[in-house]
Amino acid sequence: MAHHKPLKDYLACVAVDIGSTGTGYAYSTRDDFRADQLDVTLNEKWTEESQGSLGLKAPTCLLLDPTMQFHAFGYEAENKYAELAAEELHEDWYYFERFKMQLFKNEITPNLQIEDAIGKKVSALLVVTETIKYIKSHAMERLVRQEPKMKEKEVQWVVTVPSIWDKAAKTLMTSAANKAGIKSSNLIIANESDAASVFCLFAKSEAGTGSLDTQPVGATYLVVDIGGGTTDITVHERASRMEIKEAHEPSGLSWGGVAIDEAFVKFMTGMLGEETMDRFRVQACGEFIKWIKEFERLKQDVPSVEKKKSENFIIYIPNRLNEIYQSLNDKTISDLTRSGKFKHKGKIRVTDGKMHFEMSIIHDVFKTVTDKIADHLDALFKIKELSSVVMLIFVGGTAESKFVQQTMFHKYQHSKRYVLYPKEPGTAVLKGAVILGHAANIVDKRLLRHTYGSGIKVPFQQGTHPEKLKIESAGGTWCRGVFKPFLKAGTPVKVGMVIRNEIEAISYEDSVFAVYKTNKRGVEYITDEACQEVCKVWMSHVLPARSKKPQVYTIKYTFAESELIIELALKETGSKYVITSDIEFEENF
Repeated sequence: MAHHKPLKDYLACVAVDIGSTGTGYAYSTRDDFRADQLDVTLNEKWTEESQGSLGLKAPTCLLLDPTMQFHAFGYEAENKYAELAAEELHEDWYYFERFKMQLFKNEITPNLQIEDAIGKKVSALLVVTETIKYIKSHAMERLVRQEPKMKEKEVQWVVTVPSIWDKAAKTLMTSAANKAGIKSSNLIIANESDAASVFCLFAKSEAGTGSLDTQPVGATYLVVDIGGGTTDITVHERASRMEIKEAHEPSGLSWGGVAIDEAFVKFMTGMLGEETMDRFRVQACGEFIKWIKEFERLKQDVPSVEKKKSENFIIYIPNRLNEIYQSLNDKTISDLTRSGKFKHKGKIRVTDGKMHFEMSIIHDVFKTVTDKIADHLDALFKIKELSSVVMLIFVGGTAESKFVQQTMFHKYQHSKRYVLYPKEPGTAVLKGAVILGHAANIVDKRLLRHTYGSGIKVPFQQGTHPEKLKIESAGGTWCRGVFKPFLKAGTPVKVGMVIRNEIEAISYEDSVFAVYKTNKRGVEYITDEACQEVCKVWMSHVLPARSKKPQVYTIKYTFAESELIIELALKETGSKYVITSDIEFEENF
């Protein structure tokens, strides 16, 4: 990532990912990031019907009216164009579907023209500009809903691009973002693979030794981004604890989730005939699209290993598909599957309007893509410089498929290389890009390595709190030793930063002041072995009071160059007690 001058007044970061098939955005405010770097909000689902993580991305479809003005994006563009096509009114409109693939396949120049759905040529810059403008408007509306006083100049924008794109392609994206109203000072163009790596570093996977943050400095690993239209493969090296660099030329394949869908359509074409499928595509365009979206949803849960032999892949038969097949063949699809001459007899059957496929057939559909990706990876591993690769990180929407995950895991788990899938691989790039944007705006590059907190007591909840921490006190039942953070790991800390707190101790004679730290996420109790005691003192011993009445004391935490200085002061006497402790920081980008 190129050097970025930190914004003076930035309050939030928004990342935009224009994918081959799906587009989305994510954001977090500066305060969100300081409290928890992984507290990133993804865009809302674009339609009520959207299901699962697939629904978080809108189809990368843009519709311009006959005067080349913006009309719609995503599902709205898809539906409007289908309506126009059904009434044969679409020829004067400009509809772009999966236009990023044209950028992938063409040499990028400022005057590049790309084709719409029926071959009309339009400036690529215009298409990308209108897309970013729409997403920007959508994201700002959402941000302002959360933070009513938020202004555009206070937002850091990150637009992600494939690592294999050259400087000219990145310049095109910069120009489009500028034309969409994003100033260069507020813009970062980030490689998708960099963003994925950053997410994995911050996520600190709980998969133990297989996580990226546990790999030593100098370790090389692959980021395999399996998207809808392409698979991008980048070789990274961990240059320092919080810095990554590209270690080899990136490569890409025109194979992804769409190719799996196309392989399924090709199989159905072989089964039902070209004329049936061609007519279905053209005469029932809306129903065809809906059917393929259902296949996309169902394919995510296809396992690579059948749990039981009887397990089938089941998908409904669209009414128009059955009607078209019957009109051309004088029999239904159900009749076909029961025919003695049917070549897939016993492997495909029809029940209650649904097709039941033996899993091996769907596995073969997947393998048209997974085999290509595996062959490419195997070829990379034969390159001498890449023989030391210790890990493969799979991200991208198609990497959320159980079949893809299990296939790659089984293939590479015995190759002395770890296989890592972050939680929700399809959102890793977006979340990582948000983190990148925040990190670029941190003036002081020191990030706190540990989370600091105190032990408190809360009302005991049966079944939730451990019995060993249960105490009876002050007429109630309490859970002692609950870890309450006051400063989280990853918080940017400037030398001289001060935090103040005040405590009223009802029973000062029994009052204990203690601070704990941990480098593990999700610690609930100070008794957790990952929780270390920083300091612990009896207040009445170090700061004796004049009376036995309730006392108020203040705490001042000062972050020095390499020390945490804790100053306790008793209000009644004005006397002070100072504790010092070593403090550790992470490097930032």
